Formats: sequence, structure tokens, C-alpha cells
Amino acid sequence: MDFLELCRSRYSERRFGSKEVEAEKLEKILEAGRISPTAHNSQPQRIFVVKSKEALEKIRAATPMTFNAPIVLVVGYNIHEAWKITWDSCFPNHSSGEVDASIVMTMMMMQAESLGVKTCWVRAYDTQAIIDALDIPQNVHLVGILNIGYESEASHPAKLHTLRKNLSDTVIEK
Repeated sequence: MDFLELCRSRYSERRFGSKEVEAEKLEKILEAGRISPTAHNSQPQRIFVVKSKEALEKIRAATPMTFNAPIVLVVGYNIHEAWKITWDSCFPNHSSGEVDASIVMTMMMMQAESLGVKTCWVRAYDTQAIIDALDIPQNVHLVGILNIGYESEASHPAKLHTLRKNLSDTVIEK
């Protein structure tokens, strides 16, 4: 599939089915995250793969936004490994960690879609509850969760999915 078509057809899945994601597909999704570009190639991302029944129950207690996905990837970054931008006068000592982790999540999301596996990127959760549930170290800041799994028979894009602004509304040439 053409990349733009892949981007157009992808939508946030909110009705996951019960079919398990194959181990080889999960490995490819995680590999896409591993090889993702990061600032200064610092690779500060940390990906917690949540798939045991007990761990999923803990995550579901921290957010209703897992939509019964069979696997939840909790993504963050190690604050000590993220590249610091020291020369920007507006944002001195700005950490690249959040952007790096977001790039990693995007690459995994698109790899999943290319494999026929659906995703939903979520930032609506109780951060401390997830930290406690997964025993996440203090030096890891969470950025989001990526629910992954197969769609259910009732799946469909949200009503707003196809509404896009024109390029002229978002792109400014100088």
C-alpha cells in the first residue's frame, strides 16, 4: 500500500476484537520503535509491553481508554538519556525526550497498521497509577500508551476521522 494511502486509511481503533496479535507482528512493531530516529541518536525510549491478564487489569484501572486491547504499549523516555538542547535561547536545556518517544510511538503505530494491526494512541490516564502498576522507575517519564490489537466486527472510524483542514490552512510558505 502507498504510504499516503496507509496514512489516510489508518484510524484510532476503539473497538478491539479478541484475536491475539501474533508474536512475530508484535516483534516487528517493537523493532520499528527500536530503529526510530531520536535526537542525537540518544534512544531514550522505554517501552513497557503490557499483555498479561494481571498487568492489563492494572492498566485498565488507570484508564478506561484501553478499549479492551489485548496489548498495551506504555511508552516513555529515560530523562537521563534524552538529548538536551542547550543552545536554544527560548528553551534552554530543553529535553528531546517527549518528541523522541512520540516519534517512536508514531513509527510503531504505522508499522502496526501496515501489518493489519490496529492501534489507538492515548494520553488520557492516571500517570501515577500506571507508574505504580508497572513499577516504572522515577527516571522514566511517560508520554503515552499505544493500544494494539485487531479490530472487532463493529469497528469503524470516528465521525471526525476524515475531516481534514486544507494544506493552505496549516502550511505557511515564506
